[in-house]
Formats: sequence, C-alpha cells, structure tokens
Amino acid sequence: MDLDAGSLRPLYPTLVVVTHEFAKRMPNGLPDADYNDGLAEMDCELVEAFDANCTGVPVLVETFGGKRHYYFYVAQKADVSAAISAVARRYPTERLSWSVYPDPNWGFIESYARDHF
Repeated sequence: MDLDAGSLRPLYPTLVVVTHEFAKRMPNGLPDADYNDGLAEMDCELVEAFDANCTGVPVLVETFGGKRHYYFYVAQKADVSAAISAVARRYPTERLSWSVYPDPNWGFIESYARDHF
C-alpha cells in the first residue's frame, strides 16, 4: 500500500501500536499455522478498525516474538480505546493491548522504512 505521507501527516498525527499476543505459537515465535488461519477475520477487523469513521490509516503489520503488532496513524479525535476494545470484545480469547504516542512527523514509520527497505 502506498501512502501519501505528506498529505496524511497533518490529518493523523498520532501513532497507535496494537499488540496481539499469540495464544498458540511455535518455538520460533510465529503463530501455529492452524491458529494463524483462524486469526484472518480478526486481522482484517484490526486493520480496518479506523476505516468506518475515517480517523486513521494502517501503516505496518509485523509478526515476531510470539506477537503481531499493528501500527496506525490516527486523528487526534480518534477514540482508540473504543475502536480496539470493540474488536477485543469479539475475540475474548485473544490478548490485545495498545499504546498511543504523539508522532506528528511520522518519525516511527519513516525510520522503519529507512532501516528495513
């Protein structure tokens, strides 16, 4: 997905990191294959969590160390707790947590792109 970061930065100045700790993982930290297949619907719901009210965009999803991390940039008015809690309630056996950070210059994703691409 190509994002026009220049036009999106002013709209979405806040970084949100949602972490999903796997209930079933292999020794290398990746999710068990069957378990991972069962996560597809929840993955989609998380990636689209801020779509309905146009309050954020997903910028990265990564899996390592027994966890999956979803990174978003959201508007200041975004109700992060409500959006992610709604998903968490539909999947009560999964462990979801989230953190919110000011990042108006999108420093996190810019640094990530420089370091990994």
